[in-house]
Amino acid sequence: MRRVLITLCLSLALSGCLKALPMKFDLHLPVRKPVSGKVTVQKGELTLMAPDGFCVDPTSTRDGPEGSFVLWGSCAAIGGNASAPKPAQQAMLSATIGPVTADPVETAFESYEAFFKGRAGRAALARSGKARDVEILAVKREERRLLLKISDHSAPTVAPVDPVYWREITGLGGHVSALSVLPLAGSRLDDQTQIDLLSAFDETIRDQN
Repeated sequence: MRRVLITLCLSLALSGCLKALPMKFDLHLPVRKPVSGKVTVQKGELTLMAPDGFCVDPTSTRDGPEGSFVLWGSCAAIGGNASAPKPAQQAMLSATIGPVTADPVETAFESYEAFFKGRAGRAALARSGKARDVEILAVKREERRLLLKISDHSAPTVAPVDPVYWREITGLGGHVSALSVLPLAGSRLDDQTQIDLLSAFDETIRDQN
């Protein structure tokens, strides 16, 4: 378990390797680019896909032996096409894929909760890498996922996002994984809306695998 937690911590650090997204449209849109809501990671082992209106930002995707990270934004913004689909929620989504676990992820939710409440776990969650910037505001355990309500006051490394967001820890294809909803600043997405979006995100991925 300790090895899995350390590796997950390193995988979560991939989320710091992001570039800004064009979430607001200017008069001069960037050149239109083909976009997709789907991507395959871990040597083809996993297919990740977000709900309608969300497309992969290819400049932010990371995939290697240490783990995978994928970020989704509005298809209209990612593709530079104002007429392309947009999600109903003003948010970005992310997926972090960690190592394969020997036992089902849900059997270790207590250990994961303790880890993320501790200094090392909070540092892994912080965009700044500093534990003091993160607070775990709420925790919910369900049958196959652990839900964390997180406050991260680090300076955003992507398009401006609210400091408070929801993340789920779950198992995907045997890998310990984290899915997140990142509300855009000022979107005022309430807790239930974020949790419902996480549920749709989770179901969309499971339908692909």
